[in-house]
Amino acid sequence: MSTFDKAALAELLTKGHQRQMVATKHLTLAFAGTYIVATTLAAKPVLVWEDPASSYGRYYVPVESLHPSIKGQGNDGAAKNGSNGASKDAVRLETIETLQGKGADAWAAAVEKLSIGDRSTTWARFTQGPFKDFIRFEPKEMDAWFENGAIFRGLKNVYKRIDTTPIAAHVVVTIAGTKVAESQVAVLLSETYLNPAYYLPATSILDWGMVEKSERRTECPYKGEAAYFHLNVNGKRQENVVWYYPFPTHESSGVEGLVSFYNKEGVEILVDGVKI
Repeated sequence: MSTFDKAALAELLTKGHQRQMVATKHLTLAFAGTYIVATTLAAKPVLVWEDPASSYGRYYVPVESLHPSIKGQGNDGAAKNGSNGASKDAVRLETIETLQGKGADAWAAAVEKLSIGDRSTTWARFTQGPFKDFIRFEPKEMDAWFENGAIFRGLKNVYKRIDTTPIAAHVVVTIAGTKVAESQVAVLLSETYLNPAYYLPATSILDWGMVEKSERRTECPYKGEAAYFHLNVNGKRQENVVWYYPFPTHESSGVEGLVSFYNKEGVEILVDGVKI
């Protein structure tokens, strides 16, 4: 099912964007077994902030970065494929409709459908405005993204940073009035826009018998994939109350294998006697 939002595109064509910047990373997109986009120094992607309420930009890619099998369309829309890494399946790019924003400075775009074999994705190719000849693709419809050849973990906010600092502090964690963890050392993880998080040695959990592995996994582009534990405290299971990063990103390597606790109702974290 396509995630293409025609209404959102129409609003963008009229209202425009908030800000933009030329991206410094090479972006590659894979779809239906084909590398359909590969940006270069001569054909760079741009990061565009469409929503003023969001801290995250969105990639637009230049038409020039499309694979030759997609750019090399005949008059009937059939691709000249089969070389340079192109899919062996039939490739077809067709225009579904064109949209025009309202107002003298409005943008315009062609809504296009790319089909490779039995797979298809819909995107917008801007034909008028500041991003003329750029493509606004649907991220969730891609099979994989790569930044500088590395598997894409998620779009980062370029105005955000992570710092990890080892500290000497007496940290006590209680759940429903029962002490469950205590340590004299911690790593303080500071993340722009968020409250600092305290990561403790896993052995700070006083009774490993209360620990139960969770199937929950979450992904963060700044820290990596998090795994979770439940804690059984006084006969009640506190679900996913502890998390850790077994293989964090480089910038968060200081918290590898350490545990942190959700500071929620019923959970009390004291640092040198002060509740945080």
